[in-house]
Amino acid sequence: MRRPDRVHATGTKAAGMSAVHIITPIISEGFRDEAPLAAAVPAGCRISSTMLERGPASVESAVDEVLAGPGVIDAALRAEAEGADALVIDCMLDPALEAAREAVSIPVIGCGEAAMTAAAAAGPFAIVTVLARQEPAFRALAARYGLADGLVCVRGIGMPVLALEREAEAAVAATVREARQAVDRDGARTVVFGCTGMLGFGASVAAALDGAAEVIDPLPFAVARAHAAATVGAGAAGTSHPAPEPKRIAGFEGWPALVALMEGRPWRR
Repeated sequence: MRRPDRVHATGTKAAGMSAVHIITPIISEGFRDEAPLAAAVPAGCRISSTMLERGPASVESAVDEVLAGPGVIDAALRAEAEGADALVIDCMLDPALEAAREAVSIPVIGCGEAAMTAAAAAGPFAIVTVLARQEPAFRALAARYGLADGLVCVRGIGMPVLALEREAEAAVAATVREARQAVDRDGARTVVFGCTGMLGFGASVAAALDGAAEVIDPLPFAVARAHAAATVGAGAAGTSHPAPEPKRIAGFEGWPALVALMEGRPWRR
């Protein structure tokens, strides 16, 4: 199926420049300090961001992922129409990643896929996340990406996403503790943060590990990957991610770009 007409910005900017749009698939403003991301943005990369108007307060379960999905797809379509060169889904569980890739014709980077793939390339890796209940979800993601053999452990720090900023000192200390366990007991050579709410924890964890393992802070890492994909013109659509077949849907009036996609017609803001 041919996709509805879109506005494409890839290739129209100066060499090495990109516009990367970050989709944070929750409704909770101020859930983390954004300064570490701003400090890590690659040269030539302009970032913008969106949070959901409808959806979950945080993404910590399969139910949360489903609730975030419509908003992620709608935000992806809007960002592409407004000139984004690449998108980042700002969650390690990659909610609606494949759906977003079907919806748009620009690169879509999932924090989970990008971080875990890079970690696995260096050897055994661990995920240190917020809640231990997420272990099955991360093991399923690793299996989906062909990385199951490299994931040696998933460790939770016992703190939900929305407590990370409010209890930052305790959150960092718990993350350091579990990262050390992942390296010393489980043999991890890379530690991946299992929540993008841990943005900025990297320096403290790396210092505590003292070279025993690499640390991947997934959101800055995914933004760098998106910038690289955009500057070389790498798309995500085509035969591997064909657009959905047009059909009638009901109850999604709050997501007009998503409705237009499903009805097979262009959408303009």
